[in-house]
Amino acid sequence: MRCHPAVPLFFAISPALAIPPPDFGFPEAPNDTALSITYQNNGNPVVVTEAELFGVEITSKEPTVAVETSRFQSIFSYNGSYVLLMVDPDARYPQDPTARFLLHWLQTDMTLGPQAADGTSQLINSTEPRAPYRNPSPPTNSSAHRYIFYAFFQHENFTLPSAFEGYSATNRTNFNLTMFLDESNLGRTPAAAMYFFVSNQTQVPQDFTAAAGGTYPGGNGDMITAGPGPSITPATTLATAGASTTATGSSSSIPSGVSETATATGSASLASATNGAVHTKVRPGVFLLACFMALPNAL
Repeated sequence: MRCHPAVPLFFAISPALAIPPPDFGFPEAPNDTALSITYQNNGNPVVVTEAELFGVEITSKEPTVAVETSRFQSIFSYNGSYVLLMVDPDARYPQDPTARFLLHWLQTDMTLGPQAADGTSQLINSTEPRAPYRNPSPPTNSSAHRYIFYAFFQHENFTLPSAFEGYSATNRTNFNLTMFLDESNLGRTPAAAMYFFVSNQTQVPQDFTAAAGGTYPGGNGDMITAGPGPSITPATTLATAGASTTATGSSSSIPSGVSETATATGSASLASATNGAVHTKVRPGVFLLACFMALPNAL
């Protein structure tokens, strides 16, 4: 038996990466399929890279969202609409995420714009958002929160589940992400995704930026870089047409512009945090070498 030529072999055995990291325990886009997120900072574009660190000013305005149609075959061959989601799994605090998930953006019926010179195609709003963009604003005494963007393929018969119709600009907590994906038939595998960290701590400049693995002024505290963070109590109810209710009966609405200090519970219980890197990528050359060693007569 002979191995195939080197290039086809490379694609066959290269490891499947994912965004966000699998150890987070949240839905992940396979094969490192990145969603392109671009913010504007004083007129200068800031293209988000995976696990990047920001102060709150950088992410204060709604970003441009695009899919990399020239880079990923699964997106290149798709011409339908998308559902866009942005969630915070660390509200209220990373070590006590009692408001998981906080819904920062829910937009359905997003269509593709023309492909730009960089190979991306912008997602364009064709309808009013179910929940408009809400800027990241963790409590000033909280370690940085993770913010995850997802784009899902929107099938032709998609309808918003009735239990989730109550989410809006002022009603964002107690969003059960996995239940939403299941009941909407979107599935738990997004077309593309991206995530980053934002800190609103008083010692962090609002225009602060740092690459993945960097450190905020004053340190990163309880920022979650591996695993989903502490488990929380599963939500018992979903949002209804007026407002959702917390497990203690208090309102779970968080008006736009107020820091993320709600007390609602979020999605189903997740595994405890584990130690490890933010996102380790295995070099494919190791797999090539293993193949050749296992099949010494292949060439």
